[in-house]
Amino acid sequence: MIDLNLKDDKLVLENIEKLRAKGSINDLPAILDYLVAPKNASIEKALYNFIFDIKDPKAVAPVVAAIQNTKYQTIQKKLIEMCWQSSLKFAEHLGLFVDLLIKEDFEIAFEALTVIENMEENIDSKTKELEMTKLKDAISIVSEDRKGWLHEAFHFIEQAPE
Repeated sequence: MIDLNLKDDKLVLENIEKLRAKGSINDLPAILDYLVAPKNASIEKALYNFIFDIKDPKAVAPVVAAIQNTKYQTIQKKLIEMCWQSSLKFAEHLGLFVDLLIKEDFEIAFEALTVIENMEENIDSKTKELEMTKLKDAISIVSEDRKGWLHEAFHFIEQAPE
């Protein structure tokens, strides 16, 4: 388990690099906890680089759980950004990103839209139908500046392969 509270920042950075080389996600909870209140900008940057590079599909569930957990509210935008920048697959959680697009503030909604636009996996017809209905229903209640994004997400989902 990585110790992010060592007095020697250089040693912590070396440990993060070793962790990156191994690619293990076992330390993800400790990393997320540190990122909520980082004590060192270099360590913070190294940790974000680590999570953006994760390739282990087992990381999807804890990342999605963190996005939904208010404990990680301060890093939610970065976690959503990680979803579209990484090679991990998040189509199974399309509903979460549609909900974020509809309900959250501008920055979070924009990141959620970007995740939706960057999904390359197949989306089953039931999920497509459900999420397109959710978007259609929301168009009448969201602000004018959000309507275009909902239309964009709708068309992307509609055209996604099944």
